[in-house]
Formats: sequence, structure tokens, C-alpha cells
Amino acid sequence: MRLRQICLVAQDLEPTLKTLEILFDSPVIFRDPGVAHFGLENGLIMTGGDFLEVVSPLPGHTDTAAGRFLARHGNGFYMLILQCETAAPITAHIQSCGVRTIFSHIDDDIHATHFHPNDFGGAIVSVDSMGHDDWQSPQAYWRWANWPSETTDPTDISGTNTSVGALAGLQFAASDPTALCAHWSTLLQRPATSSTLSLDAAQFNFALHTVSQPRVTHVRLHAGRDAASDIRARATQLGLPTDDDGVHFCGVTWQF
Repeated sequence: MRLRQICLVAQDLEPTLKTLEILFDSPVIFRDPGVAHFGLENGLIMTGGDFLEVVSPLPGHTDTAAGRFLARHGNGFYMLILQCETAAPITAHIQSCGVRTIFSHIDDDIHATHFHPNDFGGAIVSVDSMGHDDWQSPQAYWRWANWPSETTDPTDISGTNTSVGALAGLQFAASDPTALCAHWSTLLQRPATSSTLSLDAAQFNFALHTVSQPRVTHVRLHAGRDAASDIRARATQLGLPTDDDGVHFCGVTWQF
């Protein structure tokens, strides 16, 4: 199981995407017209074969899940998507634990299920499979980013050699991080310590904070083409707050 995509929600889509394009030195590679089903518009940026998505409510669609999130919390981390070889048995197990499904997409080889953030704790979670054996590869098929596109050479991995690397993990703030970590471990059937859950090439950390509801506070990325100092220099040029903890933007702290 890998962390393949994360999603932020922002009030103003284009300025947010532009800032991330400059910070990550990576362009928006896809805009999915399908998210209009949720009253949203979006853009996706590649990070070493994984994907960062930003969504915003369409004009006149503030009464949506994303619009209500913005009204309560402002810009922030909204959703994560996990990719595995076969999603169906994992989905069935999560549902058997009483977690509510809020959206399901099943056609051909694609199996994707979104779960309620209050039941998981911290974010909307989707467990997806694309019906391809190479799901662990940076070049693995990913419908939500149209990747690889029809023009992508499947033998050329240079397209995934981005300024920042693949997604390395997330940090959750919780009033009871040990219980939340154990809960996620049970649902995803992944190994965990008292505060860390392990995926393939990524980790979720759970930290103690005084919060009314769990939330994602930090996003970590593996090393990519550029040194961390170069990325932080771009953050400074953009006027983004930076400190020893990372770069602060769109409601989360970015660590490189």
C-alpha cells in the first residue's frame, strides 16, 4: 500500500497552484473535469511519481463538503488516496469496521472508495486500485492524474525526476495520538508502533496536540532533483513563512 495522492482545499485555486508550481518547480500536469461532480475544480502537480492535488469549490457551490471545510477551517489538508494492488478486500474490511462510505467508483479495473473523515479521523481517505501489476512504480497508471498520458514513453522515467520527490509521509495532530494510530492500523491492516504507521515508502506519524478533531498538519516529501536548501530558497522568494519545522503554506507545513 502506497500513499499516491494528497489533496488540499483552497479558497482561491489558481494563486495556490501558482505558488506550488514555483515552490516545487513543477507544472500543473492535469485538471480533472470529473471533480465537477463534487462541485469542485482542481489541478494536479507531480511529485516524483506521486501527486499533489488542490481543489476549490466552483462558483455558486459553497454548500459542498469542501466548501463547508473551508468555512470551518480555511485552507488545509483535505484528503489522501492510497493505492494498492487490489482494493476490494481492504475496502470490505474497512466497511466491516463500521466506517461509512461517502463515494464509490467501480468500473473496468478501477476500484476506488472514499471513507468518511470522522470515522477514519483526520481526513477523507480513499483506497484505490487501478488493475495494473506495476502499482508500486513511479510510472504506475493513475487515472486521477491521467498518468501516464497517451504521449508518455513508458520506458522513460525522466518525467518523474521532479524537483521534490515522492510523498514520504504525513503527520496527524490528535488529542489521543496512540489511539488514533491504533485505529488507522486496524482499518488499513498495516504495522504500527504507538505513534507511527508504516506504508510502502511512506509513514504516518501521530502527534499529541490539543485539537477538537484530528487533522493533518505536516506533509513530508522524499528528496528529489533539487536540494532542500534550493526549495526553501524558493519559499523565501515567495514570501512563505519558513522555520526549522519546514515551509508553511495552505494550512500545512511542508518538510523536504
